[in-house]
Amino acid sequence: MQFPAKVSQQSSPRKLVLCIDDDKKVLHARKLVLEMAGYKVITASSGGQGLRLLERHPIQLVILDYRMPEMNGEAVTREIRRTHPHVPILMLSGQIDVPKRAASAVDAFVAKGQLPAVLLGHLTALAEGRSRKHPSSTSSGRASNREGGRVES
Repeated sequence: MQFPAKVSQQSSPRKLVLCIDDDKKVLHARKLVLEMAGYKVITASSGGQGLRLLERHPIQLVILDYRMPEMNGEAVTREIRRTHPHVPILMLSGQIDVPKRAASAVDAFVAKGQLPAVLLGHLTALAEGRSRKHPSSTSSGRASNREGGRVES
Protein backbone atom coordinates (compact mmCIF):
# COMPACT_ATOMS: atom_id res chain seq x y z
CA MET A 1 0.00 0.00 0.00
CA GLN A 2 1.38 3.38 -0.95
CA PHE A 3 1.02 6.20 1.54
CA PRO A 4 0.06 9.70 0.51
CA ALA A 5 2.41 12.57 1.21
CA LYS A 6 -0.39 14.34 3.08
CA VAL A 7 -3.60 12.92 4.52
CA SER A 8 -6.28 15.48 5.30
CA GLN A 9 -8.15 15.18 8.58
CA GLN A 10 -11.92 14.75 8.81
CA SER A 11 -13.70 18.02 9.50
CA SER A 12 -16.59 16.35 11.33
CA PRO A 13 -16.48 14.33 14.59
CA ARG A 14 -14.40 11.18 14.34
CA LYS A 15 -16.36 8.33 12.78
CA LEU A 16 -15.88 4.77 14.03
CA VAL A 17 -14.83 2.50 11.16
CA LEU A 18 -14.72 -1.30 11.21
CA CYS A 19 -12.08 -2.73 8.85
CA ILE A 20 -12.34 -6.44 8.01
CA ASP A 21 -9.52 -8.17 6.12
CA ASP A 22 -7.75 -11.49 6.59
CA ASP A 23 -4.37 -9.97 5.57
CA LYS A 24 -3.10 -8.56 8.87
CA LYS A 25 -0.33 -6.45 7.28
CA VAL A 26 -2.80 -4.77 4.92
CA LEU A 27 -5.25 -4.33 7.78
CA HIS A 28 -2.59 -2.62 9.91
CA ALA A 29 -1.52 -0.30 7.07
CA ARG A 30 -5.15 0.63 6.32
CA LYS A 31 -5.74 1.34 10.02
CA LEU A 32 -2.77 3.73 10.09
CA VAL A 33 -3.98 5.61 7.01
CA LEU A 34 -7.51 5.93 8.40
CA GLU A 35 -6.29 7.07 11.82
CA MET A 36 -4.04 9.67 10.15
CA ALA A 37 -7.18 10.91 8.37
CA GLY A 38 -8.96 11.28 11.72
CA TYR A 39 -11.07 8.12 11.87
CA LYS A 40 -11.34 5.83 14.88
CA VAL A 41 -10.69 2.29 13.69
CA ILE A 42 -11.52 -1.20 14.95
CA THR A 43 -10.07 -4.13 13.00
CA ALA A 44 -11.14 -7.72 12.46
CA SER A 45 -9.22 -10.46 10.68
CA SER A 46 -12.31 -12.47 9.68
CA GLY A 47 -15.91 -11.90 8.70
CA GLY A 48 -17.23 -13.62 11.82
CA GLN A 49 -15.03 -11.53 14.11
CA GLY A 50 -16.14 -8.38 12.28
CA LEU A 51 -19.82 -9.24 12.74
CA ARG A 52 -19.27 -9.79 16.47
CA LEU A 53 -17.53 -6.40 16.77
CA LEU A 54 -20.39 -4.76 14.86
CA GLU A 55 -22.79 -6.00 17.53
CA ARG A 56 -20.68 -4.61 20.38
CA HIS A 57 -19.64 -1.19 19.03
CA PRO A 58 -21.44 1.79 17.46
CA ILE A 59 -19.85 1.27 14.03
CA GLN A 60 -20.61 4.03 11.54
CA LEU A 61 -18.77 2.70 8.46
CA VAL A 62 -17.48 -0.71 7.34
CA ILE A 63 -14.57 -1.42 5.00
CA LEU A 64 -14.16 -5.06 4.07
CA ASP A 65 -12.21 -7.27 1.73
CA TYR A 66 -14.12 -9.40 -0.76
CA ARG A 67 -11.90 -12.45 -0.70
CA MET A 68 -11.55 -13.96 2.76
CA PRO A 69 -11.57 -17.57 3.96
CA GLU A 70 -14.62 -19.07 5.68
CA MET A 71 -16.90 -16.05 5.05
CA ASN A 72 -16.25 -13.83 2.05
CA GLY A 73 -17.14 -10.14 1.79
CA GLU A 74 -20.42 -10.87 0.04
CA ALA A 75 -21.62 -13.09 2.91
CA VAL A 76 -20.50 -10.53 5.49
CA THR A 77 -22.31 -7.79 3.57
CA ARG A 78 -25.55 -9.80 3.49
CA GLU A 79 -25.41 -10.22 7.27
CA ILE A 80 -24.61 -6.54 7.88
CA ARG A 81 -27.51 -5.52 5.62
CA ARG A 82 -29.81 -7.82 7.62
CA THR A 83 -28.75 -6.59 11.07
CA HIS A 84 -27.53 -3.02 10.41
CA PRO A 85 -29.08 -1.93 7.10
CA HIS A 86 -28.11 1.74 7.42
CA VAL A 87 -24.37 1.23 8.00
CA PRO A 88 -22.47 2.16 4.81
CA ILE A 89 -20.19 -0.56 3.42
CA LEU A 90 -17.13 -0.09 1.23
CA MET A 91 -15.77 -3.27 -0.34
CA LEU A 92 -12.17 -3.72 -1.46
CA SER A 93 -10.81 -6.42 -3.72
CA GLY A 94 -7.65 -7.32 -5.57
CA GLN A 95 -9.59 -10.00 -7.42
CA ILE A 96 -10.11 -9.37 -11.13
CA ASP A 97 -13.68 -10.66 -11.42
CA VAL A 98 -15.91 -9.90 -8.44
CA PRO A 99 -19.50 -11.11 -8.84
CA LYS A 100 -21.84 -8.27 -9.77
CA ARG A 101 -24.22 -9.19 -6.94
CA ALA A 102 -21.38 -8.70 -4.42
CA ALA A 103 -20.39 -5.30 -5.82
CA SER A 104 -24.01 -4.14 -6.08
CA ALA A 105 -24.74 -5.00 -2.42
CA VAL A 106 -22.26 -2.42 -1.09
CA ASP A 107 -22.28 1.38 -1.13
CA ALA A 108 -18.85 1.72 -2.73
CA PHE A 109 -16.26 -0.57 -4.31
CA VAL A 110 -12.52 0.14 -4.58
CA ALA A 111 -9.87 -2.03 -6.21
CA LYS A 112 -7.01 -2.90 -3.88
CA GLY A 113 -3.79 -1.17 -4.80
CA GLN A 114 -5.39 2.23 -5.35
CA LEU A 115 -3.78 5.17 -3.60
CA PRO A 116 -5.10 5.79 -0.08
CA ALA A 117 -6.60 9.07 -1.33
CA VAL A 118 -9.06 7.06 -3.46
CA LEU A 119 -10.18 5.01 -0.47
CA LEU A 120 -10.43 8.13 1.70
CA GLY A 121 -12.45 9.97 -0.96
CA HIS A 122 -15.04 7.19 -1.07
CA LEU A 123 -15.06 6.89 2.72
CA THR A 124 -15.55 10.64 3.17
CA ALA A 125 -18.50 10.58 0.75
CA LEU A 126 -20.08 7.70 2.66
CA ALA A 127 -19.43 9.36 6.04
CA GLU A 128 -21.16 12.50 4.77
CA GLY A 129 -24.12 10.48 3.54
CA ARG A 130 -23.24 10.84 -0.13
CA SER A 131 -23.36 7.44 -1.79
CA ARG A 132 -20.82 7.07 -4.56
CA LYS A 133 -21.95 3.61 -5.54
CA HIS A 134 -20.14 2.19 -8.54
CA PRO A 135 -18.34 5.31 -9.77
CA SER A 136 -16.19 3.11 -11.98
CA SER A 137 -19.11 1.38 -13.69
CA THR A 138 -18.92 0.98 -17.42
CA SER A 139 -21.80 1.62 -19.80
CA SER A 140 -22.51 -2.11 -19.86
CA GLY A 141 -23.41 -1.91 -16.17
CA ARG A 142 -20.42 -3.96 -15.09
CA ALA A 143 -17.98 -2.40 -12.66
CA SER A 144 -14.36 -2.60 -13.65
CA ASN A 145 -11.25 -2.83 -11.55
CA ARG A 146 -7.98 -0.96 -12.04
CA GLU A 147 -6.51 -3.73 -14.21
CA GLY A 148 -9.44 -3.51 -16.57
CA GLY A 149 -11.05 -6.72 -15.32
CA ARG A 150 -14.83 -6.77 -15.18
CA VAL A 151 -17.19 -7.67 -12.42
CA GLU A 152 -19.12 -10.76 -13.49
CA SER A 153 -22.66 -11.68 -12.52
